[in-house]
Amino acid sequence: MSKHVYCIRHGKAQHNVNYELFGSKTFYDPNFVDTLLVEEGYQQAKQLRETWTDISKIELVIVSPLQRTLQTACEIFKDTSIPIIALDFVREYPLGKHTCNKRSSLEYLQSKYPTIQFVDFHTDNDEVWLSHREETIDELNIRIQKLKDYILQRPETHIAFVNHSSFMGQMI
Repeated sequence: MSKHVYCIRHGKAQHNVNYELFGSKTFYDPNFVDTLLVEEGYQQAKQLRETWTDISKIELVIVSPLQRTLQTACEIFKDTSIPIIALDFVREYPLGKHTCNKRSSLEYLQSKYPTIQFVDFHTDNDEVWLSHREETIDELNIRIQKLKDYILQRPETHIAFVNHSSFMGQMI
């Protein structure tokens, strides 16, 4: 069975704005953990929702559990009954040291995004976060293969994947 996966990068987030202003040091700033969309990011997601001609084909949305992707997915698929599943292992690369890629607690995310199903989270702790080192490309490739295997075992044929540029770039 063939699968159609539509890759969507999250809208513009606070760490993207900070990068434009302050450079790469923003990725290590402890004040910017799990950054949110800025207004421009919401508008980007809204524009996609309003102009995407194939949106009605989508049967499932898979999303990273970082708030910028959750917000993007919620805005794009607002007022639909399409299931949205967050998988902990599809977070942005690299895991470790980049504070914007450290997720909020599972309990917080479940309370803030009650329509999203959080799958493959073992505990509320951020177990895949590597504060002591940065993830390697080989480790990222293992996460990408896990996603491919997950998609292949799903019955849906049209899947939207709301994620991040580095993860999707390596995947493609």
